[in-house]
Amino acid sequence: MTSLRERFVPAMQAIQEGAQAGEITAGWIDAEASDFVRFNHGRVRQAGTVHRATIELRLVFRGRQASLHQTLSGDARHDRAAIAEGLARLRDGIGESEPDPHLSLSDSPAIESTVLAPPMPDPQEVCDAVCSAAAGADLVGFYSAGPLACGFASSLGHSLWHEARPWFFDYSIYAAGDKAVKVTLAHDRWEAAKVAASIAQARREAAILHRPVKQLSPGEYRASLSPAAMAEIVGMMNWGGFSASAQKSGQSPLGRLTSGADRFHASVHLRDDLASLGAPRFQADGFQRPASLALVQAGCHGASLVSPRSAREFALEGNGATSAESAQALAMEAGDLDETQRLERLGRGVAVSNFWYLNWSDRDAARLTGMTRFATLWVEGGEAVAPLSVMRFDDSLYRMLGSRLEALGSELHRLPDTQTYENRSFGAMLMPGALLSGLHFSL
Repeated sequence: MTSLRERFVPAMQAIQEGAQAGEITAGWIDAEASDFVRFNHGRVRQAGTVHRATIELRLVFRGRQASLHQTLSGDARHDRAAIAEGLARLRDGIGESEPDPHLSLSDSPAIESTVLAPPMPDPQEVCDAVCSAAAGADLVGFYSAGPLACGFASSLGHSLWHEARPWFFDYSIYAAGDKAVKVTLAHDRWEAAKVAASIAQARREAAILHRPVKQLSPGEYRASLSPAAMAEIVGMMNWGGFSASAQKSGQSPLGRLTSGADRFHASVHLRDDLASLGAPRFQADGFQRPASLALVQAGCHGASLVSPRSAREFALEGNGATSAESAQALAMEAGDLDETQRLERLGRGVAVSNFWYLNWSDRDAARLTGMTRFATLWVEGGEAVAPLSVMRFDDSLYRMLGSRLEALGSELHRLPDTQTYENRSFGAMLMPGALLSGLHFSL
């Protein structure tokens, strides 16, 4: 199979060549060729491949812009004709639109092509490895892999392309009732031995879930958070926390951090690390993005994510953020807590594997609420002794990542965005586990 880039070069050229006098044409392409395998009871339930490509086509004329979405086929003649037809439709309607006061399109021509192509296994090898390791266990899971790409082209001279081969295996070992061990794997490279070792560990942890459930009274308990639980907490900051627009309009949940009225623990460092996590270094207006942007430094506010539109609206210096102004590759710096000693350091308390239903209980105070889920365990003497019933926590980020943060794990875990509702995503996080001296459970 040819690379996605080779298949969609003609579409990029058609965008570049489509402008008439006084016009600017631009287009953002999303494409993928994805293998999917669903597992149930440790066996293959469904397998298949999806080829998909779409374009957001834009026309700019006299300060006005119009756009539409189209499906691309990868066939040069078909795609060129579809783009020409789409531009004609936009010309018919653009005169009825109002001038866009915050219109911002990069006028610096750029040509760049990145293809990250680590070797990947045949899907049959994946099925064999998982089914062998899961034999006799109730494993439910979802594997996805294959080329994923995005591109931007314009009549101003842009030809930008980013292609990668991310994969993930998101699975659970079900025990009984509402109890299961959930794991997400997404290493740099597929290694069957690591997958088998992960499943074996999950099966050992699932055995604990068959013990009698312990019920805790509401209150504050020492807590160990897995990297997945940390990702849920830190990910909530992406709901406008780093957005320049949200900060300027008073809607950011990290307003106190931004103003300097509050701070996190000095060991907390957060970056939007596109380079480390293989995310594209450009966005849909043609602007370049920094390889790494420090959002939180030593517990204090660092940089904000400033999209081209926000830069124009608020007279700020832009840094190529997407229109959503959310981080695509959140990475937290590791600490000195040995992962194998996390429960030993916890001593007595709650080991949280996953959170569920997180939401703001007090947005201005960065206070979160949510439920525990899957394998949340009670720990005595540094050992997991019983599963816990589902609990609701309600606590502030400034406590969880501030006054109550004892240590961060020394090992970073890659946690990808596993949603596939419309397309696969480049989004991912690098997170350590954490040890908290106290986490408040409300019921």
